Amino acid sequence: METPHLVELIDAHKRAYGISEAELARRIGITRQNLHLWRTHGLRGLPARTTLNGMAAELRLPYVRILEAALRDVGYLDATDGLSGLLA
Repeated sequence: METPHLVELIDAHKRAYGISEAELARRIGITRQNLHLWRTHGLRGLPARTTLNGMAAELRLPYVRILEAALRDVGYLDATDGLSGLLA
């Protein structure tokens, strides 16, 4: 299974800022166990908007980038789709 897009964004932030997975999960507003499930089994559904907002704030990324990654992970967008073109 390929690494979910949201997890890739989280991993990049962890590497850049040297933060633990448990601390980052806490700051985002999810449990470390939930993050582990995302990593090992992928996303089963679209996370709550508050979770996506927390990720955008903590990862210092635009909300639309987080939403796009989540939509790809749950299968609503494929490699040729993108939100940026829809929002322009």
